[in-house]
Amino acid sequence: MNHPENNFLAVGRFSRKRFWPPLVLALLCVLVTGCPHNDYTIELKPKGAVIERTLTFYRADGGSTNAPDFPSNQLAAITRLYPAGALKPNQQRYVVTGEFAGALPNDVGGAGAYTNFTTSLGATAFYAERFRGDDDLAAKTARQFRAADQLTDLVIGWTRTEFGRGRDYNKLRKFLDGDFRRDLKNAAQYFQFGNVVSLSDTNASDEFAARFCQYLYERGYLKLSDAPEMYVILHADGGDSSPRILRLVQRLAAEQLGVAASAPLPKSLAILGDSAAFEKSWERYLSRTDLYRAKVQAWELKRKTDPQLAAPKPLAAPDDLLTDLLGGFGASGETDHLVVKLVLAHAPNQTNGKWQDGQVVWAADLGADRPLPAFCFARWSDPDAPFQSAHFGRVILDGNELSDYCLWQNGLEEKSARAWETFLSGLQPGVELRSKIKTFQFAAGVVPATAGTNQLNLGRKLLLDALGTNSIAGPTGLK
Repeated sequence: MNHPENNFLAVGRFSRKRFWPPLVLALLCVLVTGCPHNDYTIELKPKGAVIERTLTFYRADGGSTNAPDFPSNQLAAITRLYPAGALKPNQQRYVVTGEFAGALPNDVGGAGAYTNFTTSLGATAFYAERFRGDDDLAAKTARQFRAADQLTDLVIGWTRTEFGRGRDYNKLRKFLDGDFRRDLKNAAQYFQFGNVVSLSDTNASDEFAARFCQYLYERGYLKLSDAPEMYVILHADGGDSSPRILRLVQRLAAEQLGVAASAPLPKSLAILGDSAAFEKSWERYLSRTDLYRAKVQAWELKRKTDPQLAAPKPLAAPDDLLTDLLGGFGASGETDHLVVKLVLAHAPNQTNGKWQDGQVVWAADLGADRPLPAFCFARWSDPDAPFQSAHFGRVILDGNELSDYCLWQNGLEEKSARAWETFLSGLQPGVELRSKIKTFQFAAGVVPATAGTNQLNLGRKLLLDALGTNSIAGPTGLK
């Protein structure tokens, strides 16, 4: 199946183990996740200060489900997070339920929280949860840039072996050590940004592919006349695009060596016109690198406990660097599936989920190569209709405004909060309602000396705005 994002990921559909070194800017491949995985469904039901969490999970393998096959260490870890005896087998699945306030259990992996704030006018609640993944963007960027530097060094080493004896090689070396090194880091950033934005914008992959092509065009990697060639490369499903990409790289190398477009290519560049010769040369170079020797040493240690472990191949030595360059894309490991359902009486004020059938629903694949961790959040409010109607004649605060009000009142000092509640309980619908709210002042000694006037008057302003008054004319001059 051809996904839109693959226009950006699959610049060439050929093995990254064979043809990535001088064309790393173009080589990004499509990986297919294996079938066996864990499947999780979380249902959340707010109950005032706590939230009920029901986790249903099982091991999916080739289309079948078999609860006893769920990894025993993960099953034990989940069991410990819930009340004793809460875990129940349910046909071919496991189900476990518990109530939580504040921090949520790390059952699927990650961190989450639920909290609510209540007042006489109503309540507001917040839910947010990250599921697995790496949210240290600074560290990820550092790994990307470090990988770009190491890959560039490998490319320089290989070109020095093949072209270093040429009189103009220093021009190519300068280009690789300067422009190419920087452009490779920018390529990683474009790739990362495109993947991140694609999580919420289905058109993002096309835009970032176009942006990156524009970047390559402005810096001379591509020409307008290359459009037909690039089209074939991008749509060579199942075909070998390496000769076409190598021709582009060959032309770029010739330009950097100062070879005129009308002049014959130097014999040294012939290797970029022969895929088999290029692969053989690249493999021979990698086999002598410290990177490959480190892979062999690690393999020798591992095979002491796993004698059947296959020896690493030189062509695969830079694979981890390419994964780091792409921000984790292509990282190995299972991709589990997650669905989260938050049951609410009405649509939330804010969320990144989908509201459907009385629930906010999120769905995500939890793979190691996600550009950002799966993340769910929602904010909602529930007005106290009887109280508001009794004192204002109708419900005046709901949604985000009620949420803001709840946060404001819960932030008051205890004496201030009691004084404010006493004031509210004395309000009645009528012509004097606005005037009473407008002229309310906290008594001396009720509020801390450090409390700011605007902070104290925010509650009044929220009420007046809700009643249709957009200004407060009083001693404070608050607008």
